[in-house]
Amino acid sequence: MDIIKTHRITLFGKTDKYDIVLKPLNDEHLPLLYKWCADPEVLYWTEGGEDTDLSYDKETVHAIYGGVSQNAYCFLIEANGVPIGEGWLQKMNLPEILAMYPKTLDVRRIDMSIGEKDYWNQGIGSQFVRIMVEFAFASEHVDVLHCICGDYNKRSQHVFEKNGFTLMQMGKMLQPQEEQLECHYVLTAPEYFKQK
Repeated sequence: MDIIKTHRITLFGKTDKYDIVLKPLNDEHLPLLYKWCADPEVLYWTEGGEDTDLSYDKETVHAIYGGVSQNAYCFLIEANGVPIGEGWLQKMNLPEILAMYPKTLDVRRIDMSIGEKDYWNQGIGSQFVRIMVEFAFASEHVDVLHCICGDYNKRSQHVFEKNGFTLMQMGKMLQPQEEQLECHYVLTAPEYFKQK
């Protein structure tokens, strides 16, 4: 039985230096996920917190990606043919966020991690979010994208702002072990189509 529920959608984008391909994430990519999720420096930018030795074992990786992929389009990010990270467009799974919106709205989130550190600060994250935003609104007919990052993660904040998101609020992290604040970025379908 597969751990990661996959799909058949491949998406494309481009930066000045890289051709970006988003491929369906599947179990063949687990060795890459094990590697990236074992790197405390990579996890710091996605998980935050004080634990500089944070590392996920295989069971945790299976639980994360097996769980998320049930309600998300999960992608492997390639830059010029090299696998460099992963990300997804997920149905919002946090009750406290869903409570902010009418139940009739399709609210989703975008999460991403660039696991290959040589590719950090190359514009790939911005392009990934741009591709996901277009996919969400133009193909999936999502009503609201509500994305969250830690206040310490200035790069992620910049990526969301660059892609038309508005900072809606800052608040205490939902995970009580973390001391930082969360930044909640929102982009609605009408805002997206007005910007286009």
